[in-house]
Amino acid sequence: DIAYDDGESETRVREDLIKATDSDSDDDRRGGGGRLREGDKIEADYRGRGKYYPGKIRREHSDDTYDVDYVDGERETRVAKRLIRKKDRSRSRSPSPKRGRKLREGAKVEARYRGRSKYYPGKIRREHSDGTYDVDYDDGEKETRVREDLIKATDSDSDDDRRGGGGRLREGDKIEADYRGRGKYYPGKIRRDRGDDTYDVDYDDGEMETRVSKRLIRSKDGGGGGGGSDSFREGDKVEADFRGRGKFYPGKIRRDRGDDTYDIDYEDGERESRVNKRLIRSKDGSGGGGGGRLMEGDKVEADYRGRGKFYPGKIRRDRGDDTYDID
Repeated sequence: DIAYDDGESETRVREDLIKATDSDSDDDRRGGGGRLREGDKIEADYRGRGKYYPGKIRREHSDDTYDVDYVDGERETRVAKRLIRKKDRSRSRSPSPKRGRKLREGAKVEARYRGRSKYYPGKIRREHSDGTYDVDYDDGEKETRVREDLIKATDSDSDDDRRGGGGRLREGDKIEADYRGRGKYYPGKIRRDRGDDTYDVDYDDGEMETRVSKRLIRSKDGGGGGGGSDSFREGDKVEADFRGRGKFYPGKIRRDRGDDTYDIDYEDGERESRVNKRLIRSKDGSGGGGGGRLMEGDKVEADYRGRGKFYPGKIRRDRGDDTYDID
């Protein structure tokens, strides 16, 4: 009668259908000098399908079977010893292109999410003692116990050199990016640096894109576009040609997109994004409050709710962005 390592049992098996196994030679093939022990780092043929996955021995059974905790979170019980091999540290811990450099927590990397063929940028969140890592991907996904052979370190310095830059793009930088790699650049701002030379971008027209490769992004040259002091600032009171129809309406700059386009909140409640600078003019010739800033306590007349009629009042608070609270 035979109890198989996978849990099956069979009775009255003929001897000519059975062959003895040499446990010593089996151990030798696995590079071990004895039995596998609980806690050993191994690779096992998951469900006997022919492909080995890294893991750790959780429990040893008396019949040369083992319970295995796989690095990817899966578990398997009573795995036959013949389906298990000790992990060859020299083979499994080589991080391919960055050989000899250990991955550290916080390191910027690219990893094959769920073992798929495509690499995604991210950052090492945690290193495990079994040579696997927890990865926080730049798009917000997380993955635990990723094998090192599925991870490659990224060399940010060489990428910066290729781009002729003195450093990385930073969160908040005004840029232009090739939206979805279609060949046309749109203005926007870096929302998040993923740490692997990809970035999340908030476009000036309201679109968002994650994991944009640095090669698809170019910095905005502040001196070459807005003309320095001629640029509008967030909070500036302006008039803008709504949808380019030829008629100007009063409003306020809500957001400077950094590419000579602006998001505008109109006084009538309408909003418009990515308005070209040529369609915007300051509300008064000086671009702000005439000969100087309005001060708290100043007596004024204001267009209440932008309805076109001015009412007398007094400045109660200067918000610092060319907007005021009025009593």
